[in-house]
Amino acid sequence: MNKLAIIGGSAISELKGLEVIGRHWPDTPFGKPEGELWTGQFANTDVIFLDRHGPKRGTPPHLINYRANMWALAEAGVTHVIGLSIVGGIRADMIPGHFVFPDQLIDYTQGRPETCLSDEFDCRQHIDFSYPYCPTLRRCFINAAQRLHLNYTDDATYAVTQGPRFETVAEVNRLERDGCDVVGMTAMPEALLARELRMRYGSIAVVGAKAAGRTDGRLIDVNDIRRVVNESLVALEALLADVVSSSFAKQSEPHTTSL
Repeated sequence: MNKLAIIGGSAISELKGLEVIGRHWPDTPFGKPEGELWTGQFANTDVIFLDRHGPKRGTPPHLINYRANMWALAEAGVTHVIGLSIVGGIRADMIPGHFVFPDQLIDYTQGRPETCLSDEFDCRQHIDFSYPYCPTLRRCFINAAQRLHLNYTDDATYAVTQGPRFETVAEVNRLERDGCDVVGMTAMPEALLARELRMRYGSIAVVGAKAAGRTDGRLIDVNDIRRVVNESLVALEALLADVVSSSFAKQSEPHTTSL
């Protein structure tokens, strides 16, 4: 039976409308996840919610224990993961408040543990990562956004940077030359670990601000980003509720990549 998890953080630290039935903070081979796993009902569907940054957003992107987070979800029987994030807009149409459902990513992070596999690696454990985001989940996001008449983009490449600082203008120019449309800090190794642990992964991102050098000379202000996020919360929560209630999990089976 398929089971859904929603990973929040900068976008949503608490899932409004979630009727919490239980809270669990499990141990994993990689330590404890950053926060408790909240199980309950959302949009009449059983879900698990996890804040990737932990209580009070205490863990910055580069220090998140992604392996413990994703292992805990897999151990809880999760088959589908929706990762929420706030991103910077590189492409001209990626304006604050815009919804993005990425179809590709480029990883610019460094030093983040990105596999749950043991040191005794077998060549059969290589996994295909050509298409990092689940097409079935993305189709559900698109259908829901259309029903709700939201402005969205579904052909974006997500640049994953190390953080916790924002990027320089020169770095964003390089990302644009590389073909990136938005930039954020948490998609990797989260998406990769989901694939490795046989969970389907999709991303709903909200553009919080234009990236460096795309702001008409203004500096990036975290307060402005928070204002945009707050203004987008009602639409984001409606989008999530529509996606969850659409029974998407019945449309596909989990990945069967051998570990």
